Amino acid sequence: MKFSIIIPTLNEEQTLFVNQKNLITLKNKLNAEIVVVDGKSCDDTSTVAKLFTDKFYNQSPSRSGQLNKGASHASGDYLIFLHADTYINEIGIEEILHIEDDFNWGFLRIKLDDSQLKYKVLSHCINLRSKIFSYSTGDQVLIIKKDLFYSIKGYHDINLMEDIEITHRLKKMCKPYLFSGNAISSARRWKKNGFLKTILQMRLLRVLYHLGVCTNKLNKMYK
Repeated sequence: MKFSIIIPTLNEEQTLFVNQKNLITLKNKLNAEIVVVDGKSCDDTSTVAKLFTDKFYNQSPSRSGQLNKGASHASGDYLIFLHADTYINEIGIEEILHIEDDFNWGFLRIKLDDSQLKYKVLSHCINLRSKIFSYSTGDQVLIIKKDLFYSIKGYHDINLMEDIEITHRLKKMCKPYLFSGNAISSARRWKKNGFLKTILQMRLLRVLYHLGVCTNKLNKMYK
C-alpha cells in the first residue's frame, strides 16, 4: 500500500459525518487506507468513523500522541496527516497520486471554506508564509515518507505546535514539496472565536512557543 491517511479526532461526530463523502473519495482515488485515532470522544465519533475507516484506535487525548499511534499502525509508504474538518481538492489528489520515489515530505496550499474576502486574504497570507519559511500547519495536510518520519522519531510529545515543531526538523533534512492543490479547511475556529481575535491569539502562541514557553501552558491558552 502506498498511502495511509491518518486522522486524529476528538468529539468530531458531526464533522466526520459532513466530511465523510470527501474522505471516501480521497481513500478510493488514492487506493489508501484511513486510520482514525480518537482521543476518547464523548460523542459518537467512533460510530461515524467506523463507517468508512480501515483502522480505528483509541488514545488519550493528545494530538501528537494520536498522530504517532496512527503512524505506528499505518501500512502505507507515505503518511498523510489529515484533520477531520479538512479535505483535498481534485488537483491535490492527482498530485499526491503521482508523487515520485524521491519525494520526502510536503504539504498543500490552504483554502478556508468561506468565500468572504477576509478568509481569502487569510488563506493567501498563510500560503505565502509557508512558501517563504518552508513550514506547515496541520490544516495544510502534512505528507511524509514513512521512512523519513521514523528516522526523525515522529512527532514530539508536546501539547501544541506539534505540526510547527516537526516541520522545522524536517526542513533541516530536506526541502518540502509545496503542492499546488488545495487543502480545503474549515474556518470554524475563526468564526467561533472571532476573526481578528483568533489571528492575534495564534500569533501570540507562536511567539511564546519560540520563546520557550511550555506547551502545556500554551494549550490551555489555545482552548
